[in-house]
Amino acid sequence: GPSSSLTNRILNESYLEDITTATEGQRNDDISEWDDQRLQNGGRYEKSLNVYILSILDACKKADEKPNDDRRQRLATLGASTLPQQLAIAPAITASALELTSALCDITAITKKAKELERKASTKLEQNGAMHAILKAAEKRATGALYVLRDAAFQRTKSDVRRSAIDCAVGIATGRLPASPTIEGMALKLVINVLFKKSTDLANTVVASATEELERASVYAIKNFDRIKKANEKVTGASQQQRESNYAHSPQSDEEKLAIERVRKPVVLFAALCLRRPEIIKTLMSISCRQDANILAKAVRNNMPKLARNAAIKHGDAKIALQVAELADDSENQLLLSFLDNLTPVEGNVPSQELIDACHTIQENKVDSKGKKDPRFIIPILSGMKRQDLVKKLPEFVAADDIVFKAALRRMSERLGRHALIYREEPNAESPSLNGITLCEQIVFLHRMDFKAASIALRRYLDAISVCLEDDTVFTHSVIMVALDHISETFLAGEALPLAYMRTIILTCNKYDSLHLWICDVLLPRLIEGEVYSHKRQWEGWIRCAKFLESRSDKSISSLARAAIEKLPEEQKQMYNALRR
Repeated sequence: GPSSSLTNRILNESYLEDITTATEGQRNDDISEWDDQRLQNGGRYEKSLNVYILSILDACKKADEKPNDDRRQRLATLGASTLPQQLAIAPAITASALELTSALCDITAITKKAKELERKASTKLEQNGAMHAILKAAEKRATGALYVLRDAAFQRTKSDVRRSAIDCAVGIATGRLPASPTIEGMALKLVINVLFKKSTDLANTVVASATEELERASVYAIKNFDRIKKANEKVTGASQQQRESNYAHSPQSDEEKLAIERVRKPVVLFAALCLRRPEIIKTLMSISCRQDANILAKAVRNNMPKLARNAAIKHGDAKIALQVAELADDSENQLLLSFLDNLTPVEGNVPSQELIDACHTIQENKVDSKGKKDPRFIIPILSGMKRQDLVKKLPEFVAADDIVFKAALRRMSERLGRHALIYREEPNAESPSLNGITLCEQIVFLHRMDFKAASIALRRYLDAISVCLEDDTVFTHSVIMVALDHISETFLAGEALPLAYMRTIILTCNKYDSLHLWICDVLLPRLIEGEVYSHKRQWEGWIRCAKFLESRSDKSISSLARAAIEKLPEEQKQMYNALRR
């Protein structure tokens, strides 16, 4: 590499020559403007500085091409090690010089070679050790380039030079400027933990530069929207893709996976800044929610768990929830909901009462033009609410679409997995203490819901129950059995059967052959004991169920069904036999 003394002399002489040329005939008060003009016009000093940096880049490139050439490695190490000191004492720094210096971080080729050698089982241990040392040397050179950017941001007085240094550091951290994953991680730490913390001016510049990177990601997402949409439709089908696009977090095609990875790094950087300046979460949401910027919004949602939980730790869950909700407008509700969803504890503790109150406040403030509340805003905290309060809220979720309805049911029972088959009794009826609703209780309360008082159509009430029955991975035959059993026991105790009860039994008969024996042997006789024939609609349902089971090809089931029928009072038995004919 060029010697330090020769480098200093060339740079100083070119700098003086540019000063002499640029300041001839100018007043002293105009000389201060020369520096900006020189940077814009590309004088001899800038060209000399660029040649110096390019010579080091060339030495590093040749060293990477032949990792085993000791001479090339020494030249690269010597040039890169002196670069930070040389630029620190240079008369001026230019934007082009900083961009060229950033190219030292591009060590992807040597990193790839090192990984290939590691994968080869036949490679000698000595070769692996030598390649590891060469890779570390390349990383050290790249680290030196980051030091140059740091020093330029700290020590130079020109705002445009400091901005260029920060732009380069942010560009490396976000993947816009090529670098290895290790160096990208170091650049991210430099931006967040060093540059941002140094001063308010540098922090403002970091935010501005990160915003530009997010804007670039948005442009990329919008530009590739149609291409990714077509790729997703090939995988998922056109009819399904549009419905799932707003809810799926994982990529649906290889093209979308690559695109999300492309925009992920700017999102990670900006999210880290949001922890330090919560007010810029508005910028993150507004840019990510632009029309057709779907992959950017998906990348933000994928990063939301880390952002939301760290924000809750730093600022308090209820406080940050209210602050972000106030910042978000209607077009950004999807990201707001994702943020709220990830504020709740992952496991163990239930949501705090402060967060529960905050989500209810957000729901109150986010009503639509008709004054209707959106039930999605309280889904995140359902597991922490009292059961008696959840029962009152149940009609809101039934009235919503199936996706919202199922999400609400899932949250209500997510911390009660061991109690799925239990209907719990309140220890103290005057002071309810039970949180959440078990799966068994959900089926029971859905049946008992006063849908007319809630202005819910009969069809929607019945469909909500059917949605649960169809989701047999969650509402298994055991869950359905214990729920129907509990309702039948309360019927014996004098409580009226819910309107949809016999319909559910008939649907269960059609779906689960394994429950036929229990229905014939236990449920139908119990309903007779409770005088089900005294209620016209329920009696009709009982008859249909008995006829269905009596006609089964399984002789044991049909005989049990006939045994249950024989327990009917004589009048009802004659009525049944008449209908059977």
